[in-house]
Amino acid sequence: MNGGIRMLATAAVLLLTFTGEARAEVPFVSGGASAEARQELLAQEQHYNLKIVAAEKSGDYMADVQVVIDSARKERVLETSMEGPILLAKLRPGTYTISATFEAKTLTRTVTVPAQGLLRADFRWDDSPEVLPRPRTD
Repeated sequence: MNGGIRMLATAAVLLLTFTGEARAEVPFVSGGASAEARQELLAQEQHYNLKIVAAEKSGDYMADVQVVIDSARKERVLETSMEGPILLAKLRPGTYTISATFEAKTLTRTVTVPAQGLLRADFRWDDSPEVLPRPRTD
């Protein structure tokens, strides 16, 4: 019986080996809704190699942006909702595609994350236009 369990364990290891790699967890933090929270994230930047900033073109920061990061091999490495305008992530060096979605509008960037240093990727959405009443012509 012990031999049968050993054979099953070996088969399971071989199956896992040939079906693909387990995805490693990507360390990340997000936030920065207040000036104090942005300062706290600034103090943590040296531990990460990617910084994503979400804002309107006017400069107003945004939160609740859905972020998806895929590797060059089209493997999903991170999918999350930003808790503030800043997301810091620690990725393996390489090329990634970042998609950021806010209110059904998706912006996409392809970036190369360095082995050392911090890459900043800004995502800027058009400001929501204010709807003004049309002037009367009568």
